[in-house]
Amino acid sequence: MPPRKKMDFDQFFQPPAPADDLAFLLGSSDTSDPAALAAERGLPLLHLDPATIAPDPDQLRYLPVPDDLRALAADGDPAAAELLAGLHELGHSIQTHGQLQPVVVYADSDPMQPHIRYRLLHGQRRWSAVLLLNLPTLWAVLVERPDGVSRLLRQYEENERRAGFSDMERTWALLRVKAALEQAAGGEVPWRVVEEALQISPDRRHDLLRLLRFPPEAQAMLVRYGWSEWTLRPLHMAINAGTLAPDMATRLLRQLATQPMVNATLVAQLLERELASPTPPALTADSPAPTADAPTPEAAPLPAAATYLRRLSRTRRSIETLQRNLPHITDAELRAAMHAEAQALHAQVQALLDALAGE
Repeated sequence: MPPRKKMDFDQFFQPPAPADDLAFLLGSSDTSDPAALAAERGLPLLHLDPATIAPDPDQLRYLPVPDDLRALAADGDPAAAELLAGLHELGHSIQTHGQLQPVVVYADSDPMQPHIRYRLLHGQRRWSAVLLLNLPTLWAVLVERPDGVSRLLRQYEENERRAGFSDMERTWALLRVKAALEQAAGGEVPWRVVEEALQISPDRRHDLLRLLRFPPEAQAMLVRYGWSEWTLRPLHMAINAGTLAPDMATRLLRQLATQPMVNATLVAQLLERELASPTPPALTADSPAPTADAPTPEAAPLPAAATYLRRLSRTRRSIETLQRNLPHITDAELRAAMHAEAQALHAQVQALLDALAGE
């Protein structure tokens, strides 16, 4: 078997090529004039029908499209209502004073939406505001379609310069940049390469990846409300310790969403109350798992046995959640450790099955 070719990771840290229009537009300071930069570069500045533009589905900063925002606000989502109000304000400003900065698009098509002719790379808030107020055109710079790695790195850099980029979005960005780098390299890329590409420390990367302990619904809430990893640390540490089931953490996040201000102290207090709450009298295998330590079998009557049943149910649901998120966990060392833990768990489950069967 021929030796595996050594990958050149330095290729990911070279300065952008002189022809990289996206880096030229988005790599400048916040005070730069995108229209002037586009003119200097000779890039087309167009007035486009906003209905012919679709947002980038891989945009690192998630923003619901206007119709989804309206539906969320109508359902009483305060974050959606606040965002919708801000977009209306931006739209009225564009209507009154004109669009001060163009968005960035590239030519694209969508078989499911034949009217789409462009894909939005940067400027989704302006695009959303124009759609909300039914304005006829959107001012845009047209660039060539960028490659996957360049697009993600430029978008990450641009979002980090602006407010509103959440820790959950940073976590998703880590996974997607790593996947893009591995596709470009044709093999496994270590985390140090991703850390250097995104200019974050190993400790920061470890902290962000802890947010993957939350199930998908909870992760979507983290994006919507912008809660930081540090603020929610009591919850994801409790999930990791096995004292809080992921679905229970989601329920606690729904409670936090009703609060006018959320901080680490409030999260810790809410978790403490949850862990101290008494076990409900009706216990079934599908009931949420309790978090207080159960008495030993010798010291407890039947309710303790039911508590163990609920703990088994909680473990099963945790494994189901992990299986759903497993495709996003690409770190080889982490997967190897999880494999070892799963093997140990398998042996313990088999021993429990034998004991329950009376063997």
